[in-house]
Amino acid sequence: MEQSVKELGQAFSGAPTNTEDGSMVFFNPAAMSQVHGKLVSVSGYIVMPSVTFKNDASQLSPLIGGTPLQGGNGGDSASLAFIPNFYYVQSLTERFTFGLGVNVPFGMRNSYQSDWKGRYQAIDSELETININPALSLKITEKMSFGAGFNIQYLQSKLTNAIDFGTVCLQVSGSMSCASQGLLPQAADGHVRLKGDSMGLGYNFGIFYTPSQNTRLGASYRSRINHDVTGNANFSVPGNAIALSQNGAFVDTNARISATMPDNVMFGFYHRFNSPWAISASALWTHWSLVQELRTEFSSAQPDDVQDLKWKNTWRYALGFSYFSQTGKWTFRTGFAYDQTPVPNSRYRSPRIPDNDRYWLTAGFTYALLKNINVHGAYAHLFFTDPSVNRSGSTDDRLIGSFSEQINILGLQLDWRF
Repeated sequence: MEQSVKELGQAFSGAPTNTEDGSMVFFNPAAMSQVHGKLVSVSGYIVMPSVTFKNDASQLSPLIGGTPLQGGNGGDSASLAFIPNFYYVQSLTERFTFGLGVNVPFGMRNSYQSDWKGRYQAIDSELETININPALSLKITEKMSFGAGFNIQYLQSKLTNAIDFGTVCLQVSGSMSCASQGLLPQAADGHVRLKGDSMGLGYNFGIFYTPSQNTRLGASYRSRINHDVTGNANFSVPGNAIALSQNGAFVDTNARISATMPDNVMFGFYHRFNSPWAISASALWTHWSLVQELRTEFSSAQPDDVQDLKWKNTWRYALGFSYFSQTGKWTFRTGFAYDQTPVPNSRYRSPRIPDNDRYWLTAGFTYALLKNINVHGAYAHLFFTDPSVNRSGSTDDRLIGSFSEQINILGLQLDWRF
């Protein structure tokens, strides 16, 4: 959602009806028809998350005794992140307007301590996208506009985790031969790193309607983008487990993951009263059920690694209020949003993405620095219901516990009209 600092101040409740900054290229390109001349918007966000794990009864596979998993709780796995946006909008004629957006629609990063209890399921997880979005709007009538855009999206990712070769040996060879080689559960850890990138294509379009001077309605659609992530899998195997790689498993090789960034539909309403106040509301539906599993295919004899996710479709609802000062120099905003998680339950909650329903509470301002230059600032705090996890890994180890999470976001933006 972090594509407009102005909208961050009101929990993105006005995103599909926004006409004040360039983020309309991303949220609803039809609204670009309201721009006269040229508009440049540049913004940046500092995301400050905190995610800590509390163990309950994490254990190895019951088939080998269900011994408790050794290690710590992983520390604070989240880290500071910076998100940039850039938008340019220019009216071409009385009816046509062009826009260009460069932003980061999807991203995640976390890193646990390498010896934590969940190391066999996740240590480092990184995903970054860069999206280039040219768009065009057409003013059909004085009250209605249509807009559409084309998206070129680059994705890169890195995933790491430990491998319990002691357990692998027991599952393959039996206890006697493994014990003689020192291959005991949690006593012969290896490591794997998956790294790759991809280029995907998509589109977006929207409609914008102004039934009156003080009322705006908007709806928009962003398509799914399919990524075929190709790269390398690099394995680190302890010396006493080299025999387990003799048949072509656990060797450095090429790897491939198919991933889909989901499509979504957004609806919005805005009304300014005959007073200094305005209200905005939005609803966002995201097609997360497209993400049912994360399957890694290897070029070697290594079997596919399959992580079941079983994600479900979600809704995000937002409500915001704006107050305009009498001088016209200042605007103050606040907003609240309820944002559903796609994760169905603890069984499918991966420590790579320990997500849960989130509640946004936001505040922001706009200051007219000059007649044609506005500065926006905003702050958001995201509350989470502590998500529980009860998830099995590839060697049937089970991570059991809960996460404690919160996120703070600060944003600053400059708009220049000329």
